[in-house]
Amino acid sequence: MQIKTINLRFTLFLHMKKLYVVFALMLALTACKKAAIDRTAYFAQIGIDSDKIRAYLIANKIPIKKVGDTIGVYYQILDSGNVASLYTQSTLVTVGASAKILGAKDTLTKPSIFHPSYTLGSVIRGWQVGIPLIKKNGRIRLFVPSRYAYGMYDHQNPYIPANSCLDFDITLYNVTN
Repeated sequence: MQIKTINLRFTLFLHMKKLYVVFALMLALTACKKAAIDRTAYFAQIGIDSDKIRAYLIANKIPIKKVGDTIGVYYQILDSGNVASLYTQSTLVTVGASAKILGAKDTLTKPSIFHPSYTLGSVIRGWQVGIPLIKKNGRIRLFVPSRYAYGMYDHQNPYIPANSCLDFDITLYNVTN
């Protein structure tokens, strides 16, 4: 009886192991297919975002500069600031910001009396590359492609649809390292 129980457990173990291997293979194969589709959509969205931002800037005659050659974040420094600042991923920045979806009339967020502080490494990538372009007490306008904002996912509170290019007006009140 003892040997039959051990053999039964061993047989169950082997079957479970086979099922686990099959499940892992299925998961890997479907993940690879999804990654290929997502990569194709991602690169297509880069072109869409770039065209959308450039058309908006030209139509509204906004004098801008571009962060790097391939990054796709455009900016307009409205006030460079007056206190030299050093930035790292752990730098705490205190900001006032308004945001809207590029080309929309309604503002998603507006600056208020309360100025929130964020760790630079915890904000969207568009802010991570844009905020260090100004000093404390400076002001910048950022035109951020979707891949450096919230990407192919909807964002809640405020609601921002997937693949939205964003227009930020940011005032930098404080920088703490």
